[in-house]
Amino acid sequence: MMLSTEGREGFAVKVRGLPWSCSADEVMRFFSDHKIQNGTSGIRFIYTREGRSSGEAFVELESEEEVNLALKKDRETMGHRYVEVFKSNSVEMDWMLKHTGPNSPDTANNGFEEIVQFFSGSSRVAELKFEPTMIPLESSWLCSGQVPMIGRGLAEGIIALAGELGLKG
Repeated sequence: MMLSTEGREGFAVKVRGLPWSCSADEVMRFFSDHKIQNGTSGIRFIYTREGRSSGEAFVELESEEEVNLALKKDRETMGHRYVEVFKSNSVEMDWMLKHTGPNSPDTANNGFEEIVQFFSGSSRVAELKFEPTMIPLESSWLCSGQVPMIGRGLAEGIIALAGELGLKG
């Protein structure tokens, strides 16, 4: 007998086609016949890297039955727009929230604040300012404090920059 992983993955739907100015209260009204987990806190909007609404959101629901009922809202309208509703789960939701823009427009910073926070615990003080620099791929001439970021994530880039600046833990 195979054990279900549904309980660990949670119950959620992904909603696409929302008006860009849509609020959590409007999503609550759209799903008014459904049990949304934790009220408006169970509605998680997806933002672009620039902090603008993408027109997509995840809605956490209380049960598989609620998910199936919510799927019936697919292609219903919100204002002048029709909204698509897809079955999802918390694993997909967490991945999307982590790999897209900030969780709210107020926190759009392209990761710069995370870099400053990383270096703030260092024994050496480094003044950081965000100035994107174009470095040709062919070039192997890098000035101090410049690290090629091609193919690196934020964490790898921070570690590489720390090594270039001679900062350790």
